[in-house]
Amino acid sequence: MPSRSALLLMAAIGLSWLAGSPAMTREIHNDGENGYGIVPTGLTPRYPDGWDCSPLTSLYASWVDVDGLPRKEIHSGVDGGRLGETILAPAAGAVRAVWEANWGWGREGALLIRHSRADLNLRSGPPFYYSAFYHMRLEDTRAMQSGGEVRRGQVLGSVSRPGGKRRYLPEVHWEVYEVSNDDALVWDLNDLGFRYWMNASAKLVDPLELLGLEKPPLRDGSVLIQPFAENDDFAKFRGFTYILPCRRK
Repeated sequence: MPSRSALLLMAAIGLSWLAGSPAMTREIHNDGENGYGIVPTGLTPRYPDGWDCSPLTSLYASWVDVDGLPRKEIHSGVDGGRLGETILAPAAGAVRAVWEANWGWGREGALLIRHSRADLNLRSGPPFYYSAFYHMRLEDTRAMQSGGEVRRGQVLGSVSRPGGKRRYLPEVHWEVYEVSNDDALVWDLNDLGFRYWMNASAKLVDPLELLGLEKPPLRDGSVLIQPFAENDDFAKFRGFTYILPCRRK
């Protein structure tokens, strides 16, 4: 299910983009198809042999929801996860914000993590990336504090349902942004009186872009998902590891 915050965010993002802000040099491997403006990239997840990974259920720029039905709006991130599964930090970073959100389907937890270029072991590109997580349990997000450090693979919470309502299928909604100015983050209230954020320097991108930096996508656009494993060495790993659990078969 999409986060309605993306509709308001894209207004500010689009103004910055259309104004002619220069594109930054980026370490990507799919011929520059980055998905700015929620444009399909053609990227799809490919899960590694020997692992049982909780799958992504709805991809970036898709018009199909997790239940297989048509969406009312294009998808601004990726969805995935089974009820109660852990949500893992895709890279080191810092908690930029944690708040209670509500976009019409009920109160839920929301989390914004800022990753630096160094956190992702990148030599060029934007100075920051945001990971925004929605449909989280309020109890999980209340354990997080703004400014707190996050390590790669850290458990951020568990997969819940939008607004915690049983009528919705379980999912975590994950959005990824390139950010040139972290200080441009501002807040406003929606029609329900709940907070949402905007940053005019932030550009939505396909999360699979960052998941595909260490190993380039194949010609068919498939991105090999890198599971996080506690005993593996990710000191030089480029980009994101997977946010959902994978178990060795």
